[in-house]
Amino acid sequence: MIHSLASRRLRGPMAAGCCLAFLLMAAGNAYSDDAANVEPFIGEPTCLVIKVDTSRLTLPESFEQVASVFGAEISADAARQAVAAIRRAADGQPVYATLGIPYSERDFSAFVFVKDTGKVDMGALLGLMDKNGFEAASAHKGMLVTVPKLKADAASQLERLQPAPRKELRPALDAVADFPVQVLLLPPEFVRRTMVELEPTLPPVLGGGPSSVLTEGVLWAALGIDPAKSRVELVVQSASERAARELSDYLPKLVEAVYQALPQVQRWLLPHETLEALTGLISSTVEGDRLVIRFAQKEGLQFLASMIATVREQAVRSTNTNKFKQLGLALHNHYDTYRVFPPRAEVRDKTGKSGLSWRVHLLPYVEEGKLYEQFHLDEPWDSPHNKPLIEKMPEIYRDGLPDTPPGKTTFLTPVGEDTLFGDAKPMHFGRIWDGTSNTAWLVQVKPELAVPWTAPQDYAFAPKDPAKGLLVDDDGRFLVGIADGSIHHLRANAKPETLLNLFRKGDRQPLDWKELR
Repeated sequence: MIHSLASRRLRGPMAAGCCLAFLLMAAGNAYSDDAANVEPFIGEPTCLVIKVDTSRLTLPESFEQVASVFGAEISADAARQAVAAIRRAADGQPVYATLGIPYSERDFSAFVFVKDTGKVDMGALLGLMDKNGFEAASAHKGMLVTVPKLKADAASQLERLQPAPRKELRPALDAVADFPVQVLLLPPEFVRRTMVELEPTLPPVLGGGPSSVLTEGVLWAALGIDPAKSRVELVVQSASERAARELSDYLPKLVEAVYQALPQVQRWLLPHETLEALTGLISSTVEGDRLVIRFAQKEGLQFLASMIATVREQAVRSTNTNKFKQLGLALHNHYDTYRVFPPRAEVRDKTGKSGLSWRVHLLPYVEEGKLYEQFHLDEPWDSPHNKPLIEKMPEIYRDGLPDTPPGKTTFLTPVGEDTLFGDAKPMHFGRIWDGTSNTAWLVQVKPELAVPWTAPQDYAFAPKDPAKGLLVDDDGRFLVGIADGSIHHLRANAKPETLLNLFRKGDRQPLDWKELR
């Protein structure tokens, strides 16, 4: 009876213990299998290993909202269907990738591979990745392997590869084993050796101090990502607990040093208060001889999405500024050829329809001569022949804004009394009484005011409120091209009369640049 009672009491703990042991063995076998799958594709120059577990990869419930902020125009259903398609194509197997330090600009060791179960559809998988960017898959060591299309094909890369097992591979995989996406940084030994011998001291741009803070502080690093739970964790293996603590103390110095060395980042992308807010979402702890860095889940994702949105806005702003510069140069080149500005509308037919926009006439000066030759210049912009050409709008007239309809542009010239393009007469520099450096010729308007790029339609501003239709950035400024070819971001809240002075060419009123800037 005592034996029976003891047996009943132990059965639960023993069963739980057996289950736990089984799960641990299963987990161990899982990452051991990963290591066995990856090792044949790791050579001496290999520095990066990626694993995507397609069977566990799922998207967050808030995917659609996050995707829209990141600029991805895809529904949650479509995204989940894409993930399911990847899972089916890979037969539920993990997809791996390894990357080595390049031998040359277009010759480096890079492999993408998945275990050959006999059911893997590598063609479909490549189609979901980028069927034009990778070679057809070939079998190697029980895996289906593809490589990026470079000078060195898959066969020569595999032939050149001399497997060099890394003892750090298994513990790195184990460190982030519960994440469906794993990215491992495995610094090659020759890189560490070179740094120790040639760079005993870090340069100021990297925070200065002895390089041992990196050579001993980063033996390997493993990044785990779980999109469904918005979890991100970085585990850095150091040579000792002391090295891990030194690395922990060094990282803020590194971030600050790099930040100070990039003034453009400070100005346009990441003001210091934003950097402080971002670092406040990151927590780091030293756990034995490892440094573990975690990113705040919900708050961090929202902040990161907001930051990326800002990056996108700044990138669009920078791109459009460059396009304004190109258009200003094109305007001057057209003038050098014809001694007049391009016409807004060259002809009117019997129905009174206008001809073609000045944007069409600048095409030969923005490397779009072949497109220009396709237009019938003696016909209106919406004639049966010219209208289909709207869909061929060149990149230089695209504003990068998601709300601008296809074939339309927000790059318009101010038109009204006494403006450069407001008269029927051909315009030349001699009639700009206020001077080319004080007269605007190009602005960007709100997407709802966009016009077909071939149409002779522009920004017919209201004299009492010239800024009403301008596209104004968060900092209260609008983009403007000046007739002398210069580009500015000026204050939209300047007095209406000041903006009128800017838009008009001959009112002979002094322009208050101090107010505009």
